[in-house]
Amino acid sequence: MLKFFAHLKPAMSDKAVLLDLENNTPSLSLLREVMQHYPVVYVFNTTGKFEFALEDLTEFAAWITSGQVVILEVGKAEYKEYQYAMVVGQLMALLPPTAHVEIISAMDSSPMLLELLKSSDISANLIQIQAESLEYESTNKIKLPSVSRIQSEPQLLLVKQYCDALAKMTGKPNTLEKLKNSLMNVLQVSKQQAQNLVGMLINLKLVKSEHEQIYFRKKVLKQWVQLNLEQEHQEHTAMQHLNGVVKHLEQDAQEKRQTQAVTEQAPNIYSVQKELFKNFSTIDPVQIEVARRLRELKDNKPKDIYELRDLLEQLFPKADIRLLLKELIEKGYIYWDGHEVIYSHEMFLN
Repeated sequence: MLKFFAHLKPAMSDKAVLLDLENNTPSLSLLREVMQHYPVVYVFNTTGKFEFALEDLTEFAAWITSGQVVILEVGKAEYKEYQYAMVVGQLMALLPPTAHVEIISAMDSSPMLLELLKSSDISANLIQIQAESLEYESTNKIKLPSVSRIQSEPQLLLVKQYCDALAKMTGKPNTLEKLKNSLMNVLQVSKQQAQNLVGMLINLKLVKSEHEQIYFRKKVLKQWVQLNLEQEHQEHTAMQHLNGVVKHLEQDAQEKRQTQAVTEQAPNIYSVQKELFKNFSTIDPVQIEVARRLRELKDNKPKDIYELRDLLEQLFPKADIRLLLKELIEKGYIYWDGHEVIYSHEMFLN
């Protein structure tokens, strides 16, 4: 990320770097490279924290002692503007009137710092980079930002657009100034936007700068060019749809399992029917005929037990009517409450 400044000629005493460490902690090797070109590096962090590896602390402390690195104090404040004002106040006391400051920050609020410096008559320029823009896989292969992130951030979409254009170029920019002009021409962006995009290209490891020359990392550029945002988006959408279908099927299977469990716990319908109609197998032909004759009577069936007896005697003069009535009552086909005969619906099943 800080190699962006390695292309510059050795800086004069009136040039300095202002490094915002919030969401942007450089390695010591990058700081060494910057300090080869700038006599002093001013650093600050509005969170009040400076995190470096333990083995790097000795060298970092030596830079502070020698004055090559100056830590600016930033007190706690409710608004970033107040903290930036403290930074500007210290720089006004430390810098000569002709000084020029290069701000490196990953914070969205950094343009406010730039305006405060300019309003205090300090020449300044902002290089706005992305916080945590890269990750490395275990194979040391650079992992690009996710498709969803690229699609949601206009600056990353511009990077992708420029990479696609680079792949078709016969000659690529080889200096920082040519890169800025190329960005402005291809993407139709302002000079300040081009400056910010340069910082992003370096931060994303697409561009490497050495002294006054810049180089594009072919493998990283190839990764960006091969990235099909539309296809990746469709695959992501399809995967989401598939996950939804799978989830629905799982829920449906779970509901079926629950229904099956309830069914298994409930009395078996066949066993209930078997118990209810267990006596049907013992019905003799006379009982079947009784049922048929009574069904023909519909609503005119006898309500009185004696009337029913008389009717059965007329219909079946050779049958033992008293035994027949007893069997009909015992088998539950008719009920007699002492006053009225009640006919069970089983009596009329075929």
